[in-house]
Amino acid sequence: MACKGSGVQIPSAPLLIMKKFLNETKELLLSQGLVAILAIIQVRVVASNLGPEIYGNIGVYLGFVGISFRLLSSRNSDLVLLNFNETNKNFLNSAIKFEILLGSFSLFFVLSIFYLYYQYIPTYLWLYFLSRILLNVLEVFKGIYTHLGNMKMYSLIESSSNTLRFILVVSFILNQPTIESFFYALGIHQLIVSSTVLIVLLKNNISIGEQISFIEYVKLCKKNFYKIRTDQAVGLIPTHLDVVIIGYFANYYSAGIYRIAKKLVEPVNSIIVAFSPWILNKINDEKKYNFKNLTTNILMPTSVAIVSSYFFFGKKLIEIIAGNEFENSYIPMLILLVGYMSYYLTFWTRHFLLLNNLILKHTMGRIVNLIIFMITSPFLISNYGYNGIALAISLSILIQKSYELFVYFTNKNIENNI
Repeated sequence: MACKGSGVQIPSAPLLIMKKFLNETKELLLSQGLVAILAIIQVRVVASNLGPEIYGNIGVYLGFVGISFRLLSSRNSDLVLLNFNETNKNFLNSAIKFEILLGSFSLFFVLSIFYLYYQYIPTYLWLYFLSRILLNVLEVFKGIYTHLGNMKMYSLIESSSNTLRFILVVSFILNQPTIESFFYALGIHQLIVSSTVLIVLLKNNISIGEQISFIEYVKLCKKNFYKIRTDQAVGLIPTHLDVVIIGYFANYYSAGIYRIAKKLVEPVNSIIVAFSPWILNKINDEKKYNFKNLTTNILMPTSVAIVSSYFFFGKKLIEIIAGNEFENSYIPMLILLVGYMSYYLTFWTRHFLLLNNLILKHTMGRIVNLIIFMITSPFLISNYGYNGIALAISLSILIQKSYELFVYFTNKNIENNI
């Protein structure tokens, strides 16, 4: 509104909120924006050079690896963040050992799955499997730098990692367009990123206070570890095995079509990833953070722009990124967008529940998500193929986030957050 008589225009409250938000998250947004752009170009190179069937095959392999490693490691950055509230001791070295140990257990899981499903393990996957163990150290880094509120270093590592992966994957595929080249590129990327993060953590470790032993750290983690692991475990199947499931019930071609649709809406998830460390830091520091302002003044206006872009330019985007072979990805892309946008508008509910000791409520929401997905996906895939699994995913997300909003409004007076 204008200040009468002064001739000076005073920005409205929503504009001030948006300006402050952009100023505080600019590094994260730039980082994830770069991630999204590189991911889209990478999809273009890999999909167009390998075709729908091999692209779908890669998705199935990544699904098996994702569920094996994320079962024990996904979101352990939250565990590190919560551990800062439990002790003043220095636990960096023990946290690194803990994550590598979990990675070793995950390797056992993925090997078992491949032997049971395929009865063999392709040679080119071994480097990728072994280097994935070390990548768990990235969770320690994310937890520590979220706690410190150092979004600049967080963003630098995130953007550098994704840039390196892009360069390696694209150069390997252009040189030799095979599935072997793709996984060799990922393996080398994981080795370099793991080494870099480890150096950054150890170099900047300020040894203030008593060092905590590995056994003490394990005991420290017990309070929150099982809650976070349970929460993540129930969300793994719809998130990481969707491509595997459609590959099983349909074929690799359908998996490839669906995977392109999913890849093209994943920039929405990149925005959520960008916001997450910022909102975690805000809730941790400001116990009465106003989620209503966040949703009304930031998330809703940006969601309108995002949906409009996909609706009007989605077909052209698929043609440019993946080629005419993947034109059938348009409808499943729009169906997935419904679910992704519902998550985007309410992503903060998980962080509220986590930091208010209500993470088991989020776990319950994920269980609901899993049940809906498991019940509906076989029927919907059988009748509608790649459109069916997109519908199963979106329906599951909508129901989960509706439940989480109900829990939030029931418990919001814990800290009077709205």
